[in-house]
Amino acid sequence: MRLIRIAALVAIVFAASSTTLRAAIVSAVEYYDAALDHYFVTALPNEIDALDGGQFPGWVRTGLSFNVYAMGSAIPASTPVCRFYGSPAAGLDSHFYSASPLECQQVQQRFPNAWLLESLDVFEVFLPDTTTGQCPSGSIPIYRAWNQRPDSNHRYTTDLGVMQTMLARGYAAEGYGPGPVPTAMCSPTSVGVNAPVCAPSATDTSPFVGTTVTLFANCTGNPSSFTWTGCSSSGGRCDTTSDAPGTLTYSVAGTNASGTGNPAAIDIHWRGLPAAPVCAMTITSNTVPPVVGSTALLAAACTNAPTSYNWTNCSSGGALCAAQANSAGLQNYSVSASNGGGTGPSAARAVSWVSSAPPAPGLCSQYPTYLFSDFGWANTELFSRDFTDSPGFAWNGVWVVKLSVPANASGGGQFSIAEFAGPPTARELTVSRMPCDFRPDDPSGNNGPFARGEGINVAKSFVIGASSGGKIGLAAGVDYYVNIRNWDVTSSQISCDPSIRCEALFLITVP
Repeated sequence: MRLIRIAALVAIVFAASSTTLRAAIVSAVEYYDAALDHYFVTALPNEIDALDGGQFPGWVRTGLSFNVYAMGSAIPASTPVCRFYGSPAAGLDSHFYSASPLECQQVQQRFPNAWLLESLDVFEVFLPDTTTGQCPSGSIPIYRAWNQRPDSNHRYTTDLGVMQTMLARGYAAEGYGPGPVPTAMCSPTSVGVNAPVCAPSATDTSPFVGTTVTLFANCTGNPSSFTWTGCSSSGGRCDTTSDAPGTLTYSVAGTNASGTGNPAAIDIHWRGLPAAPVCAMTITSNTVPPVVGSTALLAAACTNAPTSYNWTNCSSGGALCAAQANSAGLQNYSVSASNGGGTGPSAARAVSWVSSAPPAPGLCSQYPTYLFSDFGWANTELFSRDFTDSPGFAWNGVWVVKLSVPANASGGGQFSIAEFAGPPTARELTVSRMPCDFRPDDPSGNNGPFARGEGINVAKSFVIGASSGGKIGLAAGVDYYVNIRNWDVTSSQISCDPSIRCEALFLITVP
């Protein structure tokens, strides 16, 4: 994410009906984020679609899953599984599951501000014998491994070999029963006499030709084999590609002891190769210009879905590059990006490194710290958390985003500041010709901000030229500063707790 980006899933409504639903075994699919070193599991179709569709970058399937009953199934002797989200304000940003009603209640009572209840029924399983750890007939153990770190992430698996690997990595086993590997829950292994019913999904339903797409069968009934059409595989997943644009249909049927279910299809719309990426570069630092020994975070904002990045004078394989200098002076940086359509032109920026802290720009000396982003002019987004050098966007500081409107700009767009995976934080945003300008408004822009916004999420529409229709006017060829601070205007107080980071997202759409 990069924050997890998975924290946004707390906004999903768990629409469990009070009416008993038809019993169905579904797959609880496991995902992993390498940057966080976190595991996550879900059986909810909307979450699976969002994760497989790339809505939360960084999370990828591990290829493992286990059977559960769909939420609301209410199978005799089964139990619903509660899910909690660990608040980032408590240093967590993770999820926790339990099939024990007692444990669910204890978490709510003991950690009301750290672990936030998302649902009392995300899926349903069986609870093992709490003394022996024995699972009931027709089910197998689900093991729970805890990473024993402050970020408190758990991994859930029915694979004993995986569990033993996690223990060797320093994880702790949690559950019921004696022995080194207790049982946390029990996964159902069958669903009556029904043949499997499949609902295939894909990592991308509109990929570019030449890329690889993974199809997943997503079948009920615990299939022992799978039959794919249009894709070569005998398992529950299949990798495929195409060298020509167009729509191709793939189908899969699952087989268990009761027979083979009806084939279920999915369409993949293969697209022709994109144009090569065109990039712009933003520069963020704790001072402007940056001091030798500190970091200037370079961020590439590129069109046309880059698959790789090429930096000059900065070492990185991604869209972000942390630049540093050993001596004062001017240093040139550039970046280009590549995709299936080729490598685009380079975007170049120069950074003038200084040997000691420079004077604060504009009115920034009135504040303890400031974080400065030389944004330029591009359709892109910036995350304050990407800049890891202290103080960054401090609880009592200001984040300044400099916008440079091109001389030939026309039309209109919008920029916004939004909460980013932290506690809801009231903010004040101003648009001015001066950094850190939170003076009273001046519509002329000569002696104060000419636009202001307040709240947790603030958006401002603009036009190039004179203000009109409630949209602020920006002049072509002029620099502007969007100033952001954690401030509650109703109480005239800083809105961020000094013990945490209240991170934000800045997003702009330009003509």
